[in-house]
Amino acid sequence: MEPTLKIDDRVLVLKNSIVEFDIKSGDIVVFHNINSKYSDSILRQYLDELQIWRINDVDSQENSALIKRVVGVGGDVVDIFENGEVFVNNEKFTILNINEGVTFKKETFVIPDNEIFVLGDNRPNSQDSRYIGTIPISNIIGKASYLIYPFENFKKLDDRR
Repeated sequence: MEPTLKIDDRVLVLKNSIVEFDIKSGDIVVFHNINSKYSDSILRQYLDELQIWRINDVDSQENSALIKRVVGVGGDVVDIFENGEVFVNNEKFTILNINEGVTFKKETFVIPDNEIFVLGDNRPNSQDSRYIGTIPISNIIGKASYLIYPFENFKKLDDRR
């Protein structure tokens, strides 16, 4: 998620079980990797609700939790062009202060109901929905709302143009 989030940054993650919210295009979410083995037990949910998420390297959290930006939700059509530009339902999707990237393959994705399409802000080097597919809503742990550490970087995570 660089440059928006750096290794060892910590974010406050709101859980839908605590605060009611909708997931929309531009939100940053923490979710269980669809390729990991995750048990949805009551104990696991309780422990997850107590956590402040720390942005680690790819080996952290047993690779089971990822943080990415929501680009599309159920019913949306996401187009990625060769120059890195992203359009959602024919409207340009722009995030401040990120490099849209290098040369990409033109692709179109139709997002199924109850799923989301995510991209990392470091698009040339991100394992996201282009590679792992769409993410079921049930895999979402919560919505990252604030960068809380390091303290001098404290800010609301709201950089959609």
